[in-house]
Amino acid sequence: MAEALRHTEKGDTPVEPALLVRYRAAIAERLRTTALPASSFAGRMSAYHMGWVDRDGRPTSSQSGKFIRPSLCIWACEACGGTADDALPAATALEWMHNFTLIHDDIQDGDRERRARETVWSVWGAAQAINAGDALHALVFQTLAQSESPHPKRQLRAVRAIADAALEVIQGQCLDLNLEGRADTRPRSYLRMIQAKTGALFGASLQVGAIVAGASDVVVDRFRLAGRRLGTAFQMRDDWLGVWGDPAATGKSTSGDVNRAKTTYPVVAGYAAMTVFQRRRLRELFLSKVKKPAAKIRELLEDAGGPELTRSAPGRTAEKAAALVARCGLDKKYDAEFLEVARYVADRSR
Repeated sequence: MAEALRHTEKGDTPVEPALLVRYRAAIAERLRTTALPASSFAGRMSAYHMGWVDRDGRPTSSQSGKFIRPSLCIWACEACGGTADDALPAATALEWMHNFTLIHDDIQDGDRERRARETVWSVWGAAQAINAGDALHALVFQTLAQSESPHPKRQLRAVRAIADAALEVIQGQCLDLNLEGRADTRPRSYLRMIQAKTGALFGASLQVGAIVAGASDVVVDRFRLAGRRLGTAFQMRDDWLGVWGDPAATGKSTSGDVNRAKTTYPVVAGYAAMTVFQRRRLRELFLSKVKKPAAKIRELLEDAGGPELTRSAPGRTAEKAAALVARCGLDKKYDAEFLEVARYVADRSR
């Protein structure tokens, strides 16, 4: 398995785990059936964001995302004795929540591209994109409320878990913006930020799947912690791709984070490995009032160790997530499936 998922110097895409393929069609279908009406402007913008239509409303075949979070939710439910049908409403709600955060994140970061196409705000402006994101946030809870569950107490716990995660994601976004321009950010401050903005929703995905299946509190809590670690690994890898990834694969520029002087993992780890002179120079570049000289910042990061300095950390963090799942007493096939996803998340090229 490890050989199949190992990252190569050529940037080959690791084999996509069967778990992520298995639920894709069901998730995509449920998203379509719970989507906002196409006749509404918010519905048109959200359909564009999802890759279903172009800016003029014509159907397209663009990517809708990887569906990692809803897939993990369904997997967690099945691993704990439930069924995919039991978890599908909550999994769909989690994917809507994720896309709400993406639309708003693009506005906050000024990103003009996502999934190799223009972002919602860059097409219709920030104000309308805020409306689109808000609409998806409301859709999360509409999706949950419309599903009939034979276990209303479990459903209520799932709603609370998703709401709690949403609040934590927003707090993580606040921290992310506050840390911009701070080249000297401490590693623990960076970790606190990404555990909130990315780890929280990954954690909720596993947590909610276990809740819906009626798992014990011990398993529910371990799944939540495992998801948080997996989300941390995901964001570390995302940060790496944001500096050294292939834009053709990621669908995003490798200059966006650098130009905005974002506090990413390559910056935090690079700064820790730099000489006193290099640190001072990096701080100066980050605080520059003019457009950030991306080439000079990248050169400093590469002098401090570059891609190799930060390549392995996501894998180590993902392995810790898998170790937590392995302590839950699941059938070994589920342990193996989660380990495969964990390694994929930490080694992906898009």
